[in-house]
Amino acid sequence: MNVYNFNQRVEKLFKSYFSSYTNIRIKLNNSEICIYLIDEQNLDSACLELKKYSNYHHITFWDGYSQCDVVKVFNEKDSAKALKRFMKKLKKILDR
Repeated sequence: MNVYNFNQRVEKLFKSYFSSYTNIRIKLNNSEICIYLIDEQNLDSACLELKKYSNYHHITFWDGYSQCDVVKVFNEKDSAKALKRFMKKLKKILDR
């Protein structure tokens, strides 16, 4: 059985939600994860960012219009849950 690190799990989750979309990107590195929409008509388009600190993760979700959610979680399990919830919101935005 393969054991995936946190970034790999997030990348697999991203692919499962957004594999058929061409206007969404993900950037991964050791300290942060950024998922963003490419929208020519909205310069401040929707995005989801996770910043990793030594003892917590800071997650920010912007819907591209008026809603901004900020979540601070203390383990990877809760981070994955929050990312999944916000990815669902991003998918709804793309489906509009």
